[in-house]
Amino acid sequence: MNPPWSGALLGGAAVLFLSADASANRWDFTPRVSVSQTYTDNVNLASSSDDKESESVSQLNTGFSLSRDGGRTDLSLGYNLQSLAYWGDDSRNTVNHTFSGNSTTELLRETFFVDASASYRERLVDGRDGFADDTLTDGNRTGVANYRISPFWRQQFGRFAGGEVRYTWDKTDYQDASIGGSGSESNRVQASLNSGPQFTTIGWGLTYSWDQVDFEDGSQTTFESIEGLVRLNLTPQFSVFAAGGEERNDFQRDAGTDDPDDSFWRAGATWLPTPRTSLDAFYGERFFGDTYGLTLNHRFRHATWSVAYSETVDTQRGELDDVFDPSTDTFISRQLSVSASGQRSRVSWTVSGSRVEREYQTDRGDEEVNTLTTSASYQLAPRTSAQASLQWQGTDYDVDNRKDDLYALSLGLSRTLGPRTSASLTYRHQQRDSDLPGGDYEENRVTATLSATF
Repeated sequence: MNPPWSGALLGGAAVLFLSADASANRWDFTPRVSVSQTYTDNVNLASSSDDKESESVSQLNTGFSLSRDGGRTDLSLGYNLQSLAYWGDDSRNTVNHTFSGNSTTELLRETFFVDASASYRERLVDGRDGFADDTLTDGNRTGVANYRISPFWRQQFGRFAGGEVRYTWDKTDYQDASIGGSGSESNRVQASLNSGPQFTTIGWGLTYSWDQVDFEDGSQTTFESIEGLVRLNLTPQFSVFAAGGEERNDFQRDAGTDDPDDSFWRAGATWLPTPRTSLDAFYGERFFGDTYGLTLNHRFRHATWSVAYSETVDTQRGELDDVFDPSTDTFISRQLSVSASGQRSRVSWTVSGSRVEREYQTDRGDEEVNTLTTSASYQLAPRTSAQASLQWQGTDYDVDNRKDDLYALSLGLSRTLGPRTSASLTYRHQQRDSDLPGGDYEENRVTATLSATF
């Protein structure tokens, strides 16, 4: 059996094949390399100080980015090869691949297009073990490969309406055989028809969606819906809308859960009080009860911020970049996200937080995850800057009646040495407080890095 990363690279080759019309002088190719040396006082993330193992780790990253924008193809590719050498225990030595590629190709002018993507990355099987970007310390990881191809047709019917029909095939593979049953393949059909500029006061839209997911363990889920929407534009800045339809879903569920085949509706408003502010909100009902949605964005002079709330019915497929472990079960997801960022003088900063609740339709139980990330950068001199970041992740899983809190604090200095070279020095403290017996740990590390692009 070939490793999933080889399939992702083949998928990347397919992305390039779809972009074969591009001439050589239109490509932007940037190779890069970095060398790092890290000292950690707890590479095995042990709870007891007597069991902690200190380690020095040498790291070599080599990779490239490739992009093209214009003509009939927009393309972006990136690859990184991470080699880790542990001075104290060479049995930990490893090589990690990371790849991502996306392209959109116009096959028929303004009518027929093909989206394609492929990716591969190393992720923790259980996101409660640590933060997703940490590949140095011990942890149960697996490679996750995703492939997707999506041809679609767009058609304008004069000023009356515009439509799109899209088919999407995607596949997720896991390298770890213990979660191989969670691998999946999906086929999705989406069609939409929306009013054109001829309709100024009253707009309308029709959408249809069918999505079938087949998991390697033999289970299957199907989501199907059809919806009609009418929008009344009361002013150029304010409109109200109402939508309704039917959904027919089929997935594994407990006998006591609500029937997923039902009619649904929602009603809301869109408000654009200024060019810097937008608000879209609705209230409605679905088979699981009341449902809400909100998107709010505002841009200040030196900062922007946004708030979003959504409720969806979904399965978890290839999402090991968050803190949920893979599962074939269907769940109702309720997510609130808040973010803000800004820059003034020598300081730039970002703050983001989220709360996600997943209500599983089987006896798996519910999951709750709260996250907060803050970061700031200060320009000390024209070529020198200081950085600081703080991460927090709190999880509560019913499946094993366990609560965890993860914290990570990073402080660093970076300096530009030349047009294509830079150096950095970073200190990082990470700790976990857990209900799991022996699950608490603390780790400190220092990393020096030299980077170059060509």
